[in-house]
Amino acid sequence: SYIQASSTLDHYLHFLPTMNPDPSHSDVSGELSIDNGNTFLINGRYESALMAYSKVIDNASDTAEATASSTDSELILKFRAFSHRAQVHLNLSNAEQALQDAESALTTFTEISDRKLLLDGEEEACKIRKEKAENTVKSLRAATKSTSDKSGKFKSTSAKPIQEFIFSTATVLNTKPKPPTCPKYQYYQNENFMTISILEPNVTPDKLKVDFSLDKLNVVLEKSGILFTVISGTLFNAVDISKCKVKYTDEKVLIKLRKCEKFEWHNLFGKGAGKEEKIADASSETPNKVTASAATPESGDDSQTSTKLKPKRVGPYASHKDWDAIEKDLKEQEEKDKPEGEEAVNDLFQSIYKGADEDTKRAMIKSYQTSGGTCLSTNWNEVSDTDYEKKRQAPKGSEWRNWEGERLPQEDN
Repeated sequence: SYIQASSTLDHYLHFLPTMNPDPSHSDVSGELSIDNGNTFLINGRYESALMAYSKVIDNASDTAEATASSTDSELILKFRAFSHRAQVHLNLSNAEQALQDAESALTTFTEISDRKLLLDGEEEACKIRKEKAENTVKSLRAATKSTSDKSGKFKSTSAKPIQEFIFSTATVLNTKPKPPTCPKYQYYQNENFMTISILEPNVTPDKLKVDFSLDKLNVVLEKSGILFTVISGTLFNAVDISKCKVKYTDEKVLIKLRKCEKFEWHNLFGKGAGKEEKIADASSETPNKVTASAATPESGDDSQTSTKLKPKRVGPYASHKDWDAIEKDLKEQEEKDKPEGEEAVNDLFQSIYKGADEDTKRAMIKSYQTSGGTCLSTNWNEVSDTDYEKKRQAPKGSEWRNWEGERLPQEDN
């Protein structure tokens, strides 16, 4: 049985799967020639396809002259040969030949008495080819007319510009604008913030709506007149909505969520806040939801203009928070946070080194490096005369060894 290809005009064919035939063989039957032509057409071998279809048409014409009549089987082969050869001419940009073959195929179709032998859609496919050929011929004639002078003489043309005109016209007719797609996002975090990047350039505050709540986040972006819900769901844990903010840059939009508890989230979304946090949030005087569609856009650099939020601004999602003051308080709070463990020791050493004079800095560097990290002194008078590489010391429970694992002599601590 025949296989019907897709409804696209260039592939609207009925063909049989065959081997790789040679159209020069003279003993192939009409049906096999049709199959060969279909195979050549699908594979883009248009000259070979023309030879195969033309052979069927010539044989059918010779048979009709000899017998003065044709059977339905012969007429069907002739119809298919004309119809498919019209498609080949369309692919080769031979619009006038394609129109002639399509009209001949439809004329042959009217002579077939038993049309049940045809497959569904063969007549419609031929009509589509005829319509496309007619439109192309009309466009070609209009283009030719536009290049002629007032006396009616044709100025100059060539096959290449005409083909380019045909293909450009078909491209304009068949090209459909791609619908906008929902922007993508990604996120990264530290102990204090969860930062979400909306990967959409040149977003303005009036096109973006961000709703913060204790443990929920909803982000809606308007793109080409269509509203896309980029993010919507329950967060992994609670956030401090008074310290959450939105930052606009040329490349993307950053949404910074301040965590209520300092730890790494396993994911962006999760079970949300605990019961105690929800109760405390419900009993607090601060609003438990903030819409940041009109929030202050923070510029990525000083050259970008930033629109500052006015307290008396009127709008459906206006916020009366002083975002500058919130950011200032946030920085002060980060400075007041006391580190613990090794981080606290490192901060202590850094603060000492930062406020020390040159002799103290030299004493700290020499004592720490030459002692293998076992001694840190700020007294340069002592450190300058001490050879820590010979006077080895180590904390209790530690000892000096070389790379071969041999124990080295050291002083008792």
